[in-house]
Amino acid sequence: MNTRLSQQVRGKIVDRMRHLAAEHGVAVVTVPARNTSKHCPQCLTPLRHCKAPDRPSVAGWKWAICPHQSCGWQGDRDQGAWRRIAARGLTHQAKTVTDKTSGNMVIRTVVDTLEATAVVTPTNRTSRSDRSKTGPTRHQPPRPTPRRRRAPSPTRPHQGRAGKRPEGHAPTDRKLPRAAHRHQGVNTISTPTTGHRPRGAALGAGFHFHAHASPPRWETIPETYSDSGSLS
Repeated sequence: MNTRLSQQVRGKIVDRMRHLAAEHGVAVVTVPARNTSKHCPQCLTPLRHCKAPDRPSVAGWKWAICPHQSCGWQGDRDQGAWRRIAARGLTHQAKTVTDKTSGNMVIRTVVDTLEATAVVTPTNRTSRSDRSKTGPTRHQPPRPTPRRRRAPSPTRPHQGRAGKRPEGHAPTDRKLPRAAHRHQGVNTISTPTTGHRPRGAALGAGFHFHAHASPPRWETIPETYSDSGSLS
């Protein structure tokens, strides 16, 4: 019963995987999983299985350790198995056939010569400079508090009809200045509302305090008679 349920779950997972891979144009190939968790994915040495170091109280053979001294790989046995499956599928690409009934690509047999090269080469980790502390930590001043973003000013209510040009800041209830009446002719001179009283004129000194008008001439100008006439 458990085996049948396990096979059904695996079948659904494979079908879903094929569906997602077809959307992205990726080929899915069925690879035989025999002895994939038995050998080391890096050197193909038979592994030693034991309890997981993070779960010492759980019985089983979840953890795999490579006994080869130059390799020293260890990890979850399922992690090593999927690496072995991926390497086997890449090395046996020429042995891939299409199943006539299902149309799926399958690798049916495993070739020993190809299997000998089905290893995963470990990537070299990038070495970083030593960041160990060699001296006291330099005191850094606190960062200034960023300025708060001011809220935008509220929009002023629209007054008047739309499209009407405002008359400026001058109030409309005051009287218009002289020579600027709406119904005034071009040549009409408007009468000032208030008298023009400059300070200098009130003191008899004109517009400028330092300038004075010349005294008027009240003498009569003698009349001149012309000498033109008729000769008798």
